[in-house]
Amino acid sequence: MDRDSLLVAGAQTAFVDASMASDERYRPSLITNSQVDGCSLLSVLKREFSSCSSFDLCVAFIAGTGLQPLVQVLSSLRQRGVKGRILTSTYLNFNRPEVFAKLLEYENIDVRVYQGSMHAKGYMFKQGDVSTVIIGSSNLTQTALTCNREWNVLFRSYETGDMLASVRSEFEELWASSDTVQLSKAWIEEYREYRKTHQVKSAPNKKTFVSNAVEALGTDDVIRPNKMQSMALEALKTLHDREEPRALLVSATGTGKTYLSAFDVARTKPGRVLFLAHRKRILDASKRSYEKLLGGAYNYAIYETGMDCSKCSCVFAMCSTISKHLDEFDPGEFNYIIVDEAHRTGSASYRAIMAYFTPAFYLGMTATPNRTDGYDVFALFNHVIAYQITLQDALANEMLVPFHYFGIADLTIDYQDEDDLSLFSKLTSSERVKHVTQKIEEYTVDKEHRRGLIFCNRNDEAQSLSGQFNALGYRTLALSGANTDAERDAAIAKLEAGEIEYIFSVDIFNEGIDIPSVNQIIMLRRTESAIVFVQQLGRGLRKNAEKEYTLVLDFIGNYQNNFFIPVALSGDKTYNKDNLRTIVKEGSSVIPGASTVSFDRISEARVYRAIDGGDFTAARFLKSEYSDLRQMLGRVPSLEDFDRNGSIDPLLIFKKFGSYHAFLSKYENSYDVEFNSLKCNALKFISQKLANGKRFEDLFMLYELVGRGQVPVSTLMDVAESRFERRPQRKTLASACAVLYGDFASAKDFVALAMMEGDECRLTTDFANALKDDEFKRQVLEVLKFGLARHYASYGDSYKGTSFVLNAKYTYEEVCRLLDWDKNVNGQNIGGYKYDAKTNTYPVFINYDKEPGISDSIRYEDRFVTDSELIAISKQPRDLNSPEIRRLMAWPGNGMKTYLFMRKNKKDEGSKEFYFFGEMYPTGNFKEIVMPVVNKKAVEITYRLDHPIRHDLYEFMTSDLSEDESKEEEPSK
Repeated sequence: MDRDSLLVAGAQTAFVDASMASDERYRPSLITNSQVDGCSLLSVLKREFSSCSSFDLCVAFIAGTGLQPLVQVLSSLRQRGVKGRILTSTYLNFNRPEVFAKLLEYENIDVRVYQGSMHAKGYMFKQGDVSTVIIGSSNLTQTALTCNREWNVLFRSYETGDMLASVRSEFEELWASSDTVQLSKAWIEEYREYRKTHQVKSAPNKKTFVSNAVEALGTDDVIRPNKMQSMALEALKTLHDREEPRALLVSATGTGKTYLSAFDVARTKPGRVLFLAHRKRILDASKRSYEKLLGGAYNYAIYETGMDCSKCSCVFAMCSTISKHLDEFDPGEFNYIIVDEAHRTGSASYRAIMAYFTPAFYLGMTATPNRTDGYDVFALFNHVIAYQITLQDALANEMLVPFHYFGIADLTIDYQDEDDLSLFSKLTSSERVKHVTQKIEEYTVDKEHRRGLIFCNRNDEAQSLSGQFNALGYRTLALSGANTDAERDAAIAKLEAGEIEYIFSVDIFNEGIDIPSVNQIIMLRRTESAIVFVQQLGRGLRKNAEKEYTLVLDFIGNYQNNFFIPVALSGDKTYNKDNLRTIVKEGSSVIPGASTVSFDRISEARVYRAIDGGDFTAARFLKSEYSDLRQMLGRVPSLEDFDRNGSIDPLLIFKKFGSYHAFLSKYENSYDVEFNSLKCNALKFISQKLANGKRFEDLFMLYELVGRGQVPVSTLMDVAESRFERRPQRKTLASACAVLYGDFASAKDFVALAMMEGDECRLTTDFANALKDDEFKRQVLEVLKFGLARHYASYGDSYKGTSFVLNAKYTYEEVCRLLDWDKNVNGQNIGGYKYDAKTNTYPVFINYDKEPGISDSIRYEDRFVTDSELIAISKQPRDLNSPEIRRLMAWPGNGMKTYLFMRKNKKDEGSKEFYFFGEMYPTGNFKEIVMPVVNKKAVEITYRLDHPIRHDLYEFMTSDLSEDESKEEEPSK
């Protein structure tokens, strides 16, 4: 063994028992909280908790922010009767009494507190005769678990391992120390009093509060814009230089839109300013912000009926009030007008105001410009968007507090078929109240300072639930549109002061309300819209000096539009089903910053069912998404516009209609282009087969031929190298030309586009003639450019000289094409795997979850041993002398390339794609077995993967996503 190998072996045996050092399942690993790898300490802890038989934690700092993301898994441990021990400390007086009180609720967990300078961070999980140990830098805080760059080493060991024995010995010594006390209510009260009189020192991961709107820099108390506001101000400056008269600022709730407008006023120095809003509360808050930022540069007044504000340079006015008295003003009286909640400009009063006044500049501000009534807000602002800050942008730039979202199964309530009285009785039943309140207590860490908004389906439901909550000892109020502004303000004041804990409502808090102290959002209504979901979520995300995170409890019923939940959480409007499933399973690795996402088993199954059943290629759905983008742009979008603006994936349009041309011909009134069948079919082929960007050579070759007519293969290779810094293989270019001619595969309506003659590629005569139509040629080039852009965005980083990208998805046909096979082979003929002699390639296709009704003859128990080892079953009947088994046994001498393609299951009828997990190698472990029931021979083949499967995808593949709700007690029982 060489020196480096000895060092590696030594490092491994330092952590694990010597007998485990050579076993890949037990090699040490480093956990660093990497979104690229889809792995965080939180995800690893949740995995270990879910599979352990007992656990021991020794963690100095346990913050409410760190305990909150774990409450669901801790509740599951309690239900399963899994016992554990937690040793924490009073070091720096960091841990809060309410966190200790929450830990005391778990009767299966023994908690002790080391009263001294203990700063350890270690996690031990026992499963059978093996223990997993994680030791490193991470305390239990939200940033340490999710997004801080941390170093934590994970290793596994038998109980006889030296390193494990050392860790356990140290734990037991601290556990039994005279400085360690048993956690109890009496001790918590003593600690609470002690902590009041002793200064709490700062600790790692606890950030100093910074306003959500601005950053105060230095000691001069000068308010300066934060990073994203600075970028927005630069964008506004460009518009002012162009003398644009109107623009729309689209910015998530809580990101400081009012301050941003004041910064722009400070820079442009307009003579007179008018700030419009629809609520007095907004005006009051906005006036205070302007006064704080602009100081004496202006004088300020809130307009009321009959008042003379001609000498006020900065006027704040209710839209409903000033619209009735426009004749009292000169149309050019104001130089700069700000329209808050600009999505309301569809109302008659707003339109009257904007038609009357003629300022140099109108700035509209909104978080949600798209309206459900079809009114085009963008048109009112000339389709000029000054800047856009999404919820995800705001979280990534720490403009908002993180949220910890939990999807919780609601009672089974049929919203469609129930009559009004029956539905009301179910929504407000004592059974539902008991379920909701139990979950609120179960999931709430800080019960002393909760201030929450509870969103309901109906106003009568809100009133009834509030009354029942109050009867149980909660302090709540219910509000509706019937309440006056004064009544609303009074209720909000009580919430902020802690006099009440919750306000029940339906939708009056969706917008225009600023309650920074809100730290809980509870959703008891259906999610019918991603826009409304984000509006309501945003009510709790404003920064506040006393708030480190917001708890979000979403009670999820069994209804079809549940797929809007992952769309809203991620902001991903491509409606790619695999993206949505990943968000449900591993949302914490997708959402920026320290925010986390968790679903209980039943709610997870319900959302998955909605995703699987969602028809994202339905004409009505595609038309609606297209209309939103068209409204925003004020013109027919190009294909590039969809990606640039984060809109729906055009591939869904191609899938449904064949091409963008076909879609526009049916649904765009201003589109009057007509093509013959040859052109339509050519566009259909390019759009459906090539535009996804999965192979560069197909797109590049056709793009060059459209421009040149014919090109030698050697020239194509040179051009690709000089222009795209890659040199295609001659065999792949030949494969691409075969695809374009139809030799690989062709449908009934296929049009041959290109052919190879000797060493030269050229367009077919029919296609070349069709390209004489300039509009057709433009559209062909647009699709090809879109495909090339998609290739470089998603498929440019290819794996080991192949045309594949790790963790990307491919259909059977695409695999055959990208392996340069001469002909397409359908999935039925592949039958799980297929060897191609010409290319010496052997792709293996696995459905990891088998369908309940699948035939016993093909119920193969393919299974992961670890994220780097797989056992796959051969076809039947097979034995060790079967040709494919002999071929695998001959590796590596025969140079055969074996590639793994896997999907979770076949439930999603809209997708026939498999994840590509790279090359895998037979380990030499081949075992003949007899398949049960059918009594046929097969062979178990053990493979080692060239690259470990990315953590989140491994969790997704191996997790139980069964919709069998009987595995967990229904909440209604």
